[in-house]
Amino acid sequence: MSVDTYLKGKDISSYSKISHEDITILVAKPLMQRANLIELVTKKKLLGQKLTARAHNNSSACRT
Repeated sequence: MSVDTYLKGKDISSYSKISHEDITILVAKPLMQRANLIELVTKKKLLGQKLTARAHNNSSACRT
């Protein structure tokens, strides 16, 4: 997983956009083809928060 908050001038055509409230998430198209659910989880840590993405398909779950 990669986090980039500055996208001006970047080619994001190879990603699918998913929006939820005021958040836009770019997901690689091959991942979108294999997963039927992508779940974002935030966890509070001692030094801030951690964002984890979990992609689930029909038979199993993989962590990205």
